[in-house]
Amino acid sequence: MPDLSAAATLDLWEAARELGSVERALVLAAAAEPAAAGEIDRLPLGRRDERILGLHAALAGPRLEATAACPACGEQAEFSVDTGELLERDADVERPASVEVDGFVVHWRPPDSSDVLAAAATSDAAAAESVLLARCVRPATRRGLAVEATALPVHVRAEVSRAMSEADPLAEVLVDVVCPGCETEFVADLDVGAFVWAEVHARARRLLHEVDVLARAYGWTEAEVLALGDQRREEYLTLAVDGGP
Repeated sequence: MPDLSAAATLDLWEAARELGSVERALVLAAAAEPAAAGEIDRLPLGRRDERILGLHAALAGPRLEATAACPACGEQAEFSVDTGELLERDADVERPASVEVDGFVVHWRPPDSSDVLAAAATSDAAAAESVLLARCVRPATRRGLAVEATALPVHVRAEVSRAMSEADPLAEVLVDVVCPGCETEFVADLDVGAFVWAEVHARARRLLHEVDVLARAYGWTEAEVLALGDQRREEYLTLAVDGGP
């Protein structure tokens, strides 16, 4: 379990708050498994997000409570996901070495964070797809002749994309949701990195508020406030705000 003391939470928040979404996800994953920090950018996206789910468990427990806007009426629909069930999706997956379609033999690997960063630097979706193919497909052949990844037919690309998704199911977490207002059924795309970052951000802001209140009330330093356990810090906050038990 990662160290998520009050001080560690603020350090994590400070390190990640100015980063883009991919870089921030890497920082969150590294906080969950510091010993593997140098390798996380090369992990498949779902394996990276496994680490981030571990961070969520340390922050808030095994269940992930989220909301998504209904596409029909706009109302926020609440949903809950068991992180253990999410991790089981990945544990049972077989990862084939290649895709064979209509004589094409395509060897591939799942995209990692460095691939997504490279694709994000392009100008449009088509260019981004070409970058991902060029980086993740090695090699492709047909009847013994080499074929550039970007020259693969559309239906072969689609099959490669499908195989990548199946091999790394946590790279895209889709949850069935029912709107409580209009009862529309829809699928929510859960961004694990963004969700856990929101938790870290909320906890950090709460801690900063607590430091501010207790420093003003008792003259304590930030380090002294953060060294208090959560329950004791909460009791002091009650005393500082209410003026007594």
